Amino acid sequence: MPEVDPLRSDDPPYLGVYRIVGKLSEGGKSTVYLGTGPEGEQVAVKLVHADLTGSERFLRKVEELRQVSAFCTAQVVETGLAGDRPYVVSEYIDGPTLRKAVEDDGPLRGAALYRLAIGTMTALVAIHQAGIVHRDFNPGSVLLGPDGPRVVDFGIAEALDASAASTTRSVGMPAYLTPEQLEGEPVGPAADLFAWGATMLFAASGRSPFEAGSMSGTINRVLGSDPDLTVLDDDLRGLVADCLAKDPRNRPAASDVLLRLVGHSQILAIAEPVPSVPAPSGPDLRSAPPPDPATRVRLPPPSQPGRRRRSVVLGAAAVAIALVSGGAVYALTPRAAPVPVAAPSPTPVPSPSSVVIEASPTPPPAATKEVKAPGARFTLHENPADPVRLVSYFITDNKGPVYSTYAREPGGEAFRLIAQNADFGDPTVSPDGKWVAVNPWLKFAASSYDYVTFINRATGEKFSVDTLKQPLRGLSGTWSPDSRRLLLTFYEFDVKQEVQYPAGFVVVDVGTRRATVVKTDDQRDGYGNFDWSPDGTLVVGAYEHKKPAFGLRFRDQSGKVVRTMPWVGLIPGPGIFSPSGTRFYTYCPENKGKLSAGCVWDVKTGNRTASVPIWDGDTAIVGWWDDHHLIVRDPRKDPYRYVVVDLHGKVVRALAEITKKNAKLVQFRFARK
Repeated sequence: MPEVDPLRSDDPPYLGVYRIVGKLSEGGKSTVYLGTGPEGEQVAVKLVHADLTGSERFLRKVEELRQVSAFCTAQVVETGLAGDRPYVVSEYIDGPTLRKAVEDDGPLRGAALYRLAIGTMTALVAIHQAGIVHRDFNPGSVLLGPDGPRVVDFGIAEALDASAASTTRSVGMPAYLTPEQLEGEPVGPAADLFAWGATMLFAASGRSPFEAGSMSGTINRVLGSDPDLTVLDDDLRGLVADCLAKDPRNRPAASDVLLRLVGHSQILAIAEPVPSVPAPSGPDLRSAPPPDPATRVRLPPPSQPGRRRRSVVLGAAAVAIALVSGGAVYALTPRAAPVPVAAPSPTPVPSPSSVVIEASPTPPPAATKEVKAPGARFTLHENPADPVRLVSYFITDNKGPVYSTYAREPGGEAFRLIAQNADFGDPTVSPDGKWVAVNPWLKFAASSYDYVTFINRATGEKFSVDTLKQPLRGLSGTWSPDSRRLLLTFYEFDVKQEVQYPAGFVVVDVGTRRATVVKTDDQRDGYGNFDWSPDGTLVVGAYEHKKPAFGLRFRDQSGKVVRTMPWVGLIPGPGIFSPSGTRFYTYCPENKGKLSAGCVWDVKTGNRTASVPIWDGDTAIVGWWDDHHLIVRDPRKDPYRYVVVDLHGKVVRALAEITKKNAKLVQFRFARK
């Protein structure tokens, strides 16, 4: 719900028949109030501050806004005068602006970004078909209501210019103005397309694409620079690029953009189904019942081309309304037919099966050299052909006390000290080797916010991203396969039971430097670090099924459960999926969370393919060596060993040795080369 500030003594108690109850926003050109009507309905009332010589002209111009169809816009209810100051009453949208939502919760991705694009473009189509130009479209003029995005403030800038006392035109936000506006050229509907493209980039990146820190710098960027579009996927990237053309003649019309967003061909198919058209091919998305025929839009006869074109666009708008509303759920696939998707069904428990496991296919090569690690007494046994090697570690005490974090040189053999004392933490190197993320061990030493520090291993560039407010804390960082996002498990502390338990996950986007926090109810016993699915699209976490049994849940990045495997046991930590992505391991469910055996499962079927005997005590499965071998910490003797075992539990190679004393002070991070 938008923040509502209390009224001051100079604020009007009434505007027309509407009682003013609070203030929604205030700017140089107007103040927006929250009001209630005679029937108790809530409305937004914009009181204009401009010095107008023609208030009547302003009201006549604004009255045209009532003709705009309410496709994803805030409907204008009425207009009036308070003395010589005009006001506009419109539908109240209970939701934050796009700017506020992105600043608070981070950029939009995937289907959420497409829903925003379709909803806002639907609004611009309705505005333009009424003969009106918005002229001030920006992240502050989009409200995210409970039923989807709504565009507000359309046509106000044009009405102000038509009625202002001076010849000076109203100026919007420079970062969202067009080249023609800045150069004093006539402004038409194409200006709204440019501003829309800039707004979509803001929604996807969290940054204004032309903002340069100064008025002159921003104007120079609008006039002469092309923004970075790599944050957008291929389909949306090309569309936004077309809208950001410097010459307005090269920008598409709003109706064409909308048709490209939802796909021209499927609009015709949805509007008037043709039996001969085959169903769209693609992966099985567990189809739901087809849309109610009453919601379909019938096209006019082909003999009326002008009217037919308008109906197609309105049909697109109707489909867009369905897509952004809270009714049916659709899979948004650009340039492909929208396919209704049912809520996921629980995955059936697989039937028992037997799988013959070879003793040790493709055994690891023998070690050819020993590597001594600085700052700690342990030895590595390595071979240049190894698919996995130690890339980072941290020491919690080194006779000082000194707290130190080390990472391997990119492409090299030596380890380098990258953080110490207050800055030290758990280091995680990205799969592409570019970044090392340091999750601080000494939480809240400098502020009340937890954070992660990112270091570019080649250039030394360093920055930190705040994640959680005390007492929440993020642990067990793991990178997405594409090296763009870091996943943390965050914990809460139960004061009564004196235990901490995982309460959700945090996704940190390195490109935008923003963190998204998702609270879940996966499990409550102190275990359960989250991990990425093999393709990096889903987040996987353990949960309590029936105590003390554990299972797996696959969630999208908003936290929605899309798959459940309640029979597989407990996740030891990040890195559970094999290099091919076809297998994962857990601690076996029959061992009730004890670390006495590891189970290997088939990702697709959920069948158990192996049970790997391991050892009690400080034994831990560290990760995969390849699809047929695991890395395990062997605590049976001093020094402890990190070893490679096959899926029968046979040790086939030693990777590292460390004394029992130092093992309590050092934590390793192995990674795939």
